Amino acid sequence: MKKLSIGVLLWFASYITVYGQAETVEQLMKEQDAQDDARRTELAMGTFESSRLIAGHSVETSKKESLDLRISHRFGPIDGGFYEFFGLDNASVRVGLDYGITDRLTVGFGRSAWDKEFDFPVTYRIFQQSTGQHNMPVSVTVLGEWMIRTLKDSEGNIPSLGDMTSTALQLLIARKFSNVISAQVMPVWIHYVKTPQDGDPNDIFSIGLGGSVRILKRVRFNAEYYPLFSGNKLSGTVSPFTVGVDIQTGGHVFQLFIGNATGTNERLLVTQTTERWDKGQLHIGFNILRVFPL
Repeated sequence: MKKLSIGVLLWFASYITVYGQAETVEQLMKEQDAQDDARRTELAMGTFESSRLIAGHSVETSKKESLDLRISHRFGPIDGGFYEFFGLDNASVRVGLDYGITDRLTVGFGRSAWDKEFDFPVTYRIFQQSTGQHNMPVSVTVLGEWMIRTLKDSEGNIPSLGDMTSTALQLLIARKFSNVISAQVMPVWIHYVKTPQDGDPNDIFSIGLGGSVRILKRVRFNAEYYPLFSGNKLSGTVSPFTVGVDIQTGGHVFQLFIGNATGTNERLLVTQTTERWDKGQLHIGFNILRVFPL
């Protein structure tokens, strides 16, 4: 009986030891998994629905080897009343293509009816917001754009290439605060080789502000504003402010908006807006984006 009791005690002691070791190993594995999770980098995806907030760019770039077709449509001012059918009798259109060389680098081409202008934007995502092993609080994308006006002058002549050319350089800094709210700061510099009027500045700078709020699963409310100040704008121009909604439908993004701007690239948007909210000189517009994976 004594030998049996000793055997039972030894078995119980060995069981407790093995069980305790198993618990220790399991706890170590859990701690290791937690450390691995902390080291993983999680990227913030879908800060905005597309590479355009409304008319201006966002931090988003096209996916690698995808072709984005964008049709931008701006109607005339609604203060034209019923005679102009609240702006629907007139329209300005831009058709553009963006191609993702990589997930970070996008090159584009567009043609606007306004000033019969061609534009060639290039965007590169420098940083992407992330948490975990690599923590980056914001996404940062840089934009460079070359624009050529081809509208003939009053005598029917096309100006020289130098006189028609303007460039834009922009830094886009955005943060996705949650799945509902995103915000963006958009400092931009526009350079004219030759200004539309003598005495106007060749260089115009603005710090744009934009934001997006998700109001339904596939619907966002957006706003963008580029303030301009006396001495830093072309004659007769005002600050553009636009609000609208994005509707995401699979491979399409449909944007509907209203504002005082009709510009469809950075030069036209930031430096050529002449109509005012306080006078009811507003334009309804829409963008249609279709993504083609290649």
